[in-house]
Amino acid sequence: ITMESDIINLIKGVKKRYDTIDFWINNAGVNQPDKMIWEMSSDEIDKMIEIDLKGTIVASKHIAEFMISQGFGAIYNVEGHGSNDAIIPGLSIYGTAKRGITYFTMALAEELEKSRKDIIVGRLSPGIMITDFLVNAFRNKKMELSDKNKKVYNILGDYPDVVAKFLVNKMINNTNNNVSNEKKSISCYITYYDSIFKANMSDGKTISIDVTVSSPI
Repeated sequence: ITMESDIINLIKGVKKRYDTIDFWINNAGVNQPDKMIWEMSSDEIDKMIEIDLKGTIVASKHIAEFMISQGFGAIYNVEGHGSNDAIIPGLSIYGTAKRGITYFTMALAEELEKSRKDIIVGRLSPGIMITDFLVNAFRNKKMELSDKNKKVYNILGDYPDVVAKFLVNKMINNTNNNVSNEKKSISCYITYYDSIFKANMSDGKTISIDVTVSSPI
């Protein structure tokens, strides 16, 4: 996601094989080391912003160009901690990037709408998903979770296949940008938490975090 040429080649490759691209989801991201802002190195900050924010912006630019040329399509960007302005010490750079994703997605939706382009732009909020993302910074640096965080993840977390089933169904059936004058937002917002608390998709179960497959945290 940090190599613009790879993004361009991916779009070209998919076009060559399938001719059209109906949906594009920007989901690439890395977790932040459990450090305060002043403890982060400049290289760590650069890497966080490059992957978690800039990658989505550049990918959205290129896929928007492609979808405009084909006359249709839907772009969805994945939000995360920070998108709702929440602040947790040790996640500030990650949260900053995700807050940027929210603004950027809303701006992209509005620009496409005002330009009368038939492209849907939306935001996905999958909530806490039980993957190795939770215990790894930059995908390869193991982190030790506090007992408090483990408890929160076990209560609110769910597995990717469960969350994906809900989100994919919503995306397939969404046909507009969900314009809301009240919120002054043109972007469609799809959240999994509504499903958990309103539809009880997880049946109130407690989930054991098992990112190694062999032993719960």
